[in-house]
This record gives sequence, structure tokens and C-alpha cells, in this order.
Amino acid sequence: MVRETYEAEMNNLREELLKLSRMAENALDKSVKILKDRLFTEGEELILNDERINLQCHDIEEQCLNIIATQQPVAGDLRFLFATMQIAMELERIADYAKGIAVINSKIPPGTHMKPLIDIPRMQKKAGEMLNLSIDAFLDRDISVAEKLPVMDVEIDLLYEQIYRELITHVMQNPDRIADAMLLTFAAHNLERVGDRVINICERVVYLCTGEVVDMS
Repeated sequence: MVRETYEAEMNNLREELLKLSRMAENALDKSVKILKDRLFTEGEELILNDERINLQCHDIEEQCLNIIATQQPVAGDLRFLFATMQIAMELERIADYAKGIAVINSKIPPGTHMKPLIDIPRMQKKAGEMLNLSIDAFLDRDISVAEKLPVMDVEIDLLYEQIYRELITHVMQNPDRIADAMLLTFAAHNLERVGDRVINICERVVYLCTGEVVDMS
């Protein structure tokens, strides 16, 4: 019975981490849609809903600590619990970047953007794909998938650099839109940071599978 309880708690923890990942990825997807389509009411809702993600992260941390205190796990399971707490924090930060994009949208005056948003949605799609793959790699203990994701992060970095250059060009032609350009740059930077957080998750996958601490950035 004790072993069955332990396995049930570990399985529930995996489900809760997957739920948090989906919440963060959904917030990220919504935030870019909010920015692209200038959806102010939806932006306010996303900002308020961030507290639910914070609470989910906190609940996961509490579950991990409770399992460590009551079940005394060893070896791989202990690494899994420590890595899960770290990944939950990474997911909470990713959700914060999504919230930040919604805040940025609220600061840009109503109306069309100074340029169509093409690469920012591309960054979000790539970051969301990376996030899903990294969580699957962690739950499946698949180090081979985690080792492939840094290449995808480079693609996000290149998109960010392209957005920055294009916005500089637009500002030179429309100096009165410099504030808008800066805010769009901040939004793109948030997405670039999401890629970095996903790489941190990949590092936790390596730690889980090998016990080694690596730098994949």
C-alpha cells in the first residue's frame, strides 16, 4: 500500500507539471495573439489569470517537498523531484514573459502596429514547440530530444536579431514611432528569453538522466 501511494503521488506530480506546462504555453500563445490583434480586454484577462499559474507552480513545489519528507525517495526519483521544482519555476517565468507581452500591448496606443507582426508570431510558435518537446523529454527521460533543442533556440535568437534590425529601419523612417518600436522589441526579447528558459529545462533533463550538471546555452 505504501508503494502504491508513492507511485500515485509521483504520477500525479507528472500530470500537474504537464498541466502547468500547458498553462504556460497557452498563455504564451494568447499573449502574441493579443499583441498582434490589439485585444485589450483579453490582455487584461491574461494578466489577471497569471495568478493561477503562480499557484499551480507553488502547489507543485509543495507536492515535491511533501514526497521528499514523507517518502524519502532516493537516486533517480530524488533527482526527478528536485528537477521538477526547478522546471516548475522555469514554467512560471515563461508565463511571466507572456504576461509581460500583454502588458506591452496595453502600453502601445490603439491602432495598427508600425509594421505587420510576422516574425514575433514565428518566434512564439518556435518557442511553444520547444517548450512542448522539452517537457515531453523530461517526462519521458529522453535525453536525445533535449540535446536537439539548442539548435532551435539559435533560430529564435536569429529571428530576434532580424526583428531588431527591421524595427531600427522603421524608426529611421518614422521617428515618431520610436516608443512603439521599443515596446515591440521588448516583446520580442521576452520570446527570446522563453527560448533560454526552455534550454534550462533541457539541462534538467540531462541532470535527471545522468546526474550531471551541464550548460547547454
